Amino acid sequence: MGGCHICPQDVEVINTFEEPVVTETSQARAAVAGRNYFLTTQRQTVANNASIFLQITNPAGSGRTLHIGRIAGTANTNTIITLNRNGSFAAAGTPVTPVNSNFGSATTSVATAKFVNQVADPTVGGVIFQDILQPATGGITIFEYDGQIVMPSGTTFVIRLINNAGGGNILSLNVSFWETTL
Repeated sequence: MGGCHICPQDVEVINTFEEPVVTETSQARAAVAGRNYFLTTQRQTVANNASIFLQITNPAGSGRTLHIGRIAGTANTNTIITLNRNGSFAAAGTPVTPVNSNFGSATTSVATAKFVNQVADPTVGGVIFQDILQPATGGITIFEYDGQIVMPSGTTFVIRLINNAGGGNILSLNVSFWETTL
């Protein structure tokens, strides 16, 4: 399989029964291997028409590929979530350290992440490939990508969560991802 230890297209059969076939997802396998991570901006108070911008970077030459499993945006009410492939921002921002989901693993992620909370859009370049409106009732909006967003080394990903509530709002962005070798 070309050196791929945890491939997103793999499904491992973990028993010998014919029915039902028990399988394990790639993300679960990555967690057991100590290669599954979580990022969160935690709760942020965001002014009207301001946004949280979360940038995830897989550095050039990292030797790893990132696979986005889930993106969850939360708010009290009305938000818009925008996903931007290879966009980036120069602002220093607040660093976010990926947390390994395997409590017994000391393995750290190759990814770096940061976020800013501001009105002006600092994003430069890239291509917006999704723009989603959260219902006015607020709550959590979850996007299950199951590894369908693939970030080779040398790529970035910016997620923007816009407060569209007409006043202040409490927002949070949460991302899970796993890493495979090239």
